[in-house]
Amino acid sequence: LTKFTKLCEFPMLETGLFFLLSWSAFLSAEAAGLTGIVAVLFCGVTQAHYTYNNLSPDSKMRTKQLFEFMNFLAENVIFCYMGLALFTFQNHIFNPLFIFGAFVAVFVARACNIYPLSFLLNLGRKQKIPRNFQHMMMFSGLRGAIAFALAIRETESQPKQMMFTTALLIVFFTVWVFGGGTTPMLTWLQIRL
Repeated sequence: LTKFTKLCEFPMLETGLFFLLSWSAFLSAEAAGLTGIVAVLFCGVTQAHYTYNNLSPDSKMRTKQLFEFMNFLAENVIFCYMGLALFTFQNHIFNPLFIFGAFVAVFVARACNIYPLSFLLNLGRKQKIPRNFQHMMMFSGLRGAIAFALAIRETESQPKQMMFTTALLIVFFTVWVFGGGTTPMLTWLQIRL
């Protein structure tokens, strides 16, 4: 639509279509009984690479501002929702062994992704990813809003309630401890701020 039509003459329409097609990916996945969150993730990856580069300069600016604003709103809403869920969800199931195992599994899985993938990327790069950057990627990262959104979808059985409680605790721990420790960790790893 953006490449082979004259949509560039109508920047507002171009931005509107960009947004509506993104939303349609979510709605289509949900209607098919799939996860709309993951559909939006892949839609965003694809659109950032293909669609965004074919927008007119006006539309690029408008689209970027629109999605930055929506990102800001969504981030605030999801973290407010998580805060409320911690205190208002009636069926929390705290299993210390499961929570500890989940923490360990998350960190091991993260390490098994960061270090081998960085090694593979460094094989073909002129500018290598330094070890201290790899440690920082291991320390920081996604804080789990998607994990929270997926876990809260189904909480009718006890195992799902335990999974939801565990996901919520992991998200809060990583937000407060790792999110709050980002600046000291950058200083300790001698990464310029």
